[in-house]
Amino acid sequence: MGKYSLESYEKYKSIKIRPNPLPRNENLLKNGPFTYVSFSWVELEPTRGEYRLEKVKEAISTATNPILVLKPDLPLWVKEHANDCFAALIRKVGSYIDTVSRLAGVVISTLAESNEEWSAYIDSFEELNLLADLHNERLIHYLREHSRGFGLLVKCSEHNWIACCEAFAKQKLQHVWKSYPVVLHITDNVCGPHIRRESYRWHASLSNLNAELGYSLALRRLTYPETVSSEGSLPLRFWFVNTGSARVYREFSLWVKLEQGDVSYELPMRAATQFWLTGDLVHNEIIQLPNMEPGNYKLSIALFFKDRSYIKLDIQSNEQDGYYEAGTVEVKVTSEDPLLNIWDSYYPEGYYPLEDPKVPE
Repeated sequence: MGKYSLESYEKYKSIKIRPNPLPRNENLLKNGPFTYVSFSWVELEPTRGEYRLEKVKEAISTATNPILVLKPDLPLWVKEHANDCFAALIRKVGSYIDTVSRLAGVVISTLAESNEEWSAYIDSFEELNLLADLHNERLIHYLREHSRGFGLLVKCSEHNWIACCEAFAKQKLQHVWKSYPVVLHITDNVCGPHIRRESYRWHASLSNLNAELGYSLALRRLTYPETVSSEGSLPLRFWFVNTGSARVYREFSLWVKLEQGDVSYELPMRAATQFWLTGDLVHNEIIQLPNMEPGNYKLSIALFFKDRSYIKLDIQSNEQDGYYEAGTVEVKVTSEDPLLNIWDSYYPEGYYPLEDPKVPE
């Protein structure tokens, strides 16, 4: 390291953590598959107005990335106005399970492609991902007309993959994946080469066969000071990377934990994870520390969903209750906070690490 290196001009000594990735990425194999949770109208409402919905939640709780399908099989009691009766069932099921966060999506399946049935899905599953068939142009137009976001169910094989590409282009669906999942249903027995290639271009997140889809997050680098002050500031610079095919669609947040012996402090961060897509993901933040006893603290990080389950990172690091150990930081008791506004005049890493400097005019 020469005398003109950036480290020679550091305004504070920093620690750079670069975890090693796992030797084989198993996260994609766990995040990518999905399971249909299918129920027919007959078994959910065998008698008019008498619903048997308990089994729906039971199936969702045990399935891997469950996707709900309501099959419009006519019960014997239906004599007329079948569309309205099925729409009533949709609304009943939606009010019963709309808060189930484990549900990866709901396929829009109807009896007669009526507006009443489509509206029932829109009104009843407000918090869940609705999945529209890629080739159902009328349904996609209806959802857009009513300003309802939606994901896609792509039924694809080695024989119709070109038609699927044309449907994406014709309906301008290339950016749907940024907000809602693209689910791939492979109708062949195996995932062929054309489907595998196109599924990454579509940013598909789930598939019924192993196509190595899904998200895979890893911490590439973490930079923070060697020494901080009790009740002072802790500047943190995160560099994550998502090497998977799609983003994380469930809401999650970034947390930091400092612990010394039996004492620990869990600190939430304001990372805009709802905008994290694929590739490199950067978050820089200065957090305020509580009143802490001086000493060396272990620093750990975690990505938690709202139900406190966590995202498994693709790194070699000790993990406990979702927190991955990153390093240590020394806490001192001082009369001032030298790091409060440190980034106003000092950038500890020179140029922005993921962007080349612009050519001067």
